[in-house]
Amino acid sequence: MNKDITDIYDSLEDTYLDLAKTYLSVREDTLTESLLKHPSVFAFFGAVQSYAKQRKEQLEMSLEIGEAKHMELRRAELFSQGTKATQGALNAYVVTVPELMEIKTKLKEAEYRYALSRNVVSSLDHQKDMLIQLSANKRAEVRLHEL
Repeated sequence: MNKDITDIYDSLEDTYLDLAKTYLSVREDTLTESLLKHPSVFAFFGAVQSYAKQRKEQLEMSLEIGEAKHMELRRAELFSQGTKATQGALNAYVVTVPELMEIKTKLKEAEYRYALSRNVVSSLDHQKDMLIQLSANKRAEVRLHEL
């Protein structure tokens, strides 16, 4: 994975506002530059969003596998003690497993970073529309002055 993508992902919570100011602000005097840079910025943050989604999905899978493993271990333990495990008891048990609590915490962080990256990409999509409109307005204004 590209180091720049992982660096942005890792620092997304701390740098979100700075990223928004840097990449999402549009000024009339830099309109042409913004139009030219937009595709590469959009592609980069699209990659950050894809990476964030991948990390989130990996943690979801780890949690699901971990819960199934711990439920089965607990079911076997209770069975060996002559007790039948109910699904409710197993669900309650997996909530207390430290390993799974750690995965859940990491998953919540990954979900938050994914949401932030999705917001950046969505904002860049809105920015594209705005840049197109501003550019069209500017061309129309130039044509009016030429008449």
